[in-house]
Amino acid sequence: MSTIFNNYKNQYKDYSTQESRFLTGKLEETAEAVEEDLMEVISRKKEEILEQLEKGNPEPSIPMGASSFTLKQWNRLMERVDNAIDDAKERIRGEKIKKRDEKEEESEITMEMLSELIDSDRETIEETEEGVLLYQITTTVRTEVENDLYTIKKTGEDRFTITHKETGYEYSFGENNCRLAIHPESGKTFLMSWGMGDITGRVMVADETLVSMLAGYFGMETLEAGQLSGFTLEKNAATGIEILIPPGMKGKTAYMLMQSKQDVEAYERLVEIYKTQYPNLVQSEEMANFYASIEIGGLCHRTGTGILYTNAQGVSYADETDPQKSWWIRFDEQSEETYDLILDMMYEIAENGKDAREYWEWTERLDRIGAVYMRAEFDQALNEFVVEYKRRIPA
Repeated sequence: MSTIFNNYKNQYKDYSTQESRFLTGKLEETAEAVEEDLMEVISRKKEEILEQLEKGNPEPSIPMGASSFTLKQWNRLMERVDNAIDDAKERIRGEKIKKRDEKEEESEITMEMLSELIDSDRETIEETEEGVLLYQITTTVRTEVENDLYTIKKTGEDRFTITHKETGYEYSFGENNCRLAIHPESGKTFLMSWGMGDITGRVMVADETLVSMLAGYFGMETLEAGQLSGFTLEKNAATGIEILIPPGMKGKTAYMLMQSKQDVEAYERLVEIYKTQYPNLVQSEEMANFYASIEIGGLCHRTGTGILYTNAQGVSYADETDPQKSWWIRFDEQSEETYDLILDMMYEIAENGKDAREYWEWTERLDRIGAVYMRAEFDQALNEFVVEYKRRIPA
């Protein structure tokens, strides 16, 4: 290897020497050619100057493209160009001022117009912002309050935490995005994280005692509650735990309401059922809590061999011991109507003594009404769901 490298190095050295000699010769030739060219240019320039002197025009001529100009001619030309540019600028400035004035006239909003705009949406704004604490609190001092039922204390900048002693649950809220609202159908008052006209976080039932304590925490005599329109309050049959469903969110989102020790115990029992009955599907405490929560929210149902899921986009089944029996049916879009349809079919299947774990019980009913859906079964070899077809039946 060393011999080969040395031979290559010597060959490269010889080549470099030859290249250097070649380049040196070329540079010498190039220098001579440049010198000859320069002498020719100087000679031509001398002839041009002599010719201009003979014509009485000793000023040098400046070439500009296909034309040439003397210094005086060039200055006169530039003066005319400058004048033309100034005229153009003035004309453009005048047009801009005219357009600006026209735009200001078009966009001018009178107090009457502003009042009309505000009043047109006043009802919506008032309805969604009634009970927001930010608009009621006028104090800066926060006083921790406590009794046998609750503790309210400051836990951060503009944040406070309520401890529900009977349930052991803690609820954290921000002063700037918190609202008290009464559900008109049930008469219950709720304290909730609120923003942009919707719930953004935690929700808890606020009885008269808690509302009074909350006013004391903020140094206020009273706090007003708004109306919670469009929300649905339901109770889970298996546990007795209530859920609050925002408008348009049935089959998508539900807020679980822990109001008593009995609620907590019922929830914990449900968590244990998922852990013991479905060890393959539910492999952690977090998953067990998740399944218990969505069952209370009406989004899944326990069977003897697996879990049936129902939501606003379809229905699916996960088998505990045999993945090959798992499947899903899905619609193109989520909607409350789809969720209602799925639940009605599930109850019909059960009432007729059929098995909701079998996908054909669902597809037969969907085909009957001309539904559009996708169906997939679990392929154990691929370890994933495979879409077999997309059924489209003309209406």
